[in-house]
Amino acid sequence: MAGRLLETKRIFGQPVYAVDIHTHSTFSDGRGTVEQNYQAARNAGLDFLFATDHGSLAQKRKVKRWPDASWGQEPGVGGHHLGLLEGRKLFRPPKTDLAAICRAAQQIAPFIWIPHPVGWYNQTWYDDQRIAELWTLGDCFAIEVMNGAGKIVRAYDAFDQKAVAVWDRLLSDGRKVTALGGSDAHTPDQIGTVWTGVFAKRRTSASIIRALNQGRCFASEASLLDFRCGTDAMGSTIGRRKGCVIKLQYRVADATGIASARIVANGATVEEIDGRNQPLVTGSLTHTVGSRPTYFRIESMASDSLRAFSSPIYICPA
Repeated sequence: MAGRLLETKRIFGQPVYAVDIHTHSTFSDGRGTVEQNYQAARNAGLDFLFATDHGSLAQKRKVKRWPDASWGQEPGVGGHHLGLLEGRKLFRPPKTDLAAICRAAQQIAPFIWIPHPVGWYNQTWYDDQRIAELWTLGDCFAIEVMNGAGKIVRAYDAFDQKAVAVWDRLLSDGRKVTALGGSDAHTPDQIGTVWTGVFAKRRTSASIIRALNQGRCFASEASLLDFRCGTDAMGSTIGRRKGCVIKLQYRVADATGIASARIVANGATVEEIDGRNQPLVTGSLTHTVGSRPTYFRIESMASDSLRAFSSPIYICPA
């Protein structure tokens, strides 16, 4: 996988960092030490690792020795979990609703997200009431659309399929929701199964967190994605007059080959793309701005069925 990622980056031809935002060590319920997880990330070809243990910030002392690693936390919050990156203190969730918990977390951490928003492998499914809490989180937040807990070869499964469907419902209801991928690794060999591709300016935690907050990222098991409108990258909100024609450009790469891709807008597929198992697929789509806001996102499937999902571009009539 490391060789595949390195070759894919060469084919892609744009700077992007493969980041695992969600890992566990022996400081909580992981079986690998922080050092073992970090080495596993390097072996997998990843560019950056966050150590996000449950109920602990002791891992912070360990990761400080490496410039390409940092810390986080994943507390349980009511019926959900919450991911925090670089919280300045251990977060102890108040006993209140999910929206209030998220607001409290934002006071101490520069980036938060909802891990495994519909449940986790292999039997823990959230009920409809718990999933409906996501609609209380405001207009802009981030969720894992792919979670790799308990998996080694690939992450995408029925849980992720449902997470993507819930993501599209949130987007169709006007929420701006960033797509993330996290290994949720509890053993070192799970690291590299799924990660977040981040268009950060530098390989530092501050630059990566800034790009995550802007939605300049995608969830991936292997492939690289770029989706933009001119100079406006994924995560952007673009205001145009009704009737204006815009062009969306995409770039999808995988050294193993791209089998297919599709562009989704407001919950429906608007273009199917035959990748012909080529290592690089590029193209564009034109759209006439209507009277309602519209989101666009692209997803891809490699020749070995590994998947990637871009964060959306939001088009709003000005």
